Amino acid sequence: MTRHEALAEGRNMLPLHVTDTPELDASLLLAHACSTDRARLYMELKEEMRESEHLSYRQMLNRRREGEPAAWITGLKEFWGLNFHIGPGVFCPRPDSEIVVETALDFMPPSSEGRLHDCCCGPGTLAAPLAVERPSWRIFASDISEIAGEYCRRNNRSLCGGRICFTQTHLLDGIEGPFDVIVANPPYLTGNEVDRGLRLGWKEPDIALDGGGEDGLNLIRGLIPQAAERLRLNGVLILEADPSQMAVIRQILSENDFRSIAIRQDLGGRDRVIYGSKRP
Repeated sequence: MTRHEALAEGRNMLPLHVTDTPELDASLLLAHACSTDRARLYMELKEEMRESEHLSYRQMLNRRREGEPAAWITGLKEFWGLNFHIGPGVFCPRPDSEIVVETALDFMPPSSEGRLHDCCCGPGTLAAPLAVERPSWRIFASDISEIAGEYCRRNNRSLCGGRICFTQTHLLDGIEGPFDVIVANPPYLTGNEVDRGLRLGWKEPDIALDGGGEDGLNLIRGLIPQAAERLRLNGVLILEADPSQMAVIRQILSENDFRSIAIRQDLGGRDRVIYGSKRP
């Protein structure tokens, strides 16, 4: 079987209720099975596959069909041009989160110095690219998950030379400021949404998905006042959330003395990131 035939096989094996990117997922798994990268894979599609490669590829496809994220299977996930180490039990970086990074960089001029904290950091999704982009800034991160902490520390070493200071804690409990910027992609799904996802085969842990409460915003309700206490005057809080939650989050920010509240859209044109500055 050629790599081209195997790619078509994988694309047809992955149902749309499991992934909306079957071509991408199949190519990632095929490249991993063939010990190459996607760019070279597409240059060598006429190459014949060894039997061992095809067997490995089919095994990975079956795991993906069961809902296991492709990044867990390969152990790597590209985000912001960086290859993150990823595995079972940790939330995989999503492309939409790059909007959070872009927004944060707007408040972190290249020649400046400051302190930034990534709350609910997962494997260091936001902290690592910001540490790479702004080497003069001090970067901190926190997550309640022990597994997330393990991957954050690993990515800290491999991607940014150990510059991230990680603390395992709930939200910002025990974290001392002040910070110039706080970023967060906290869990924000409702319990019903998580249950539906699990029935569809989602494998990511509840702790990385369920935001608590009927509207999924309990964690964000707890985070915003904590952030207000730890930001400098005019410091900025940047949050990723669901488009349907933006009006409520805007109100919570306003009630906690944030001003200049604004929203940015994701790659699909949906409201995805909301941010505001601490009122002087």
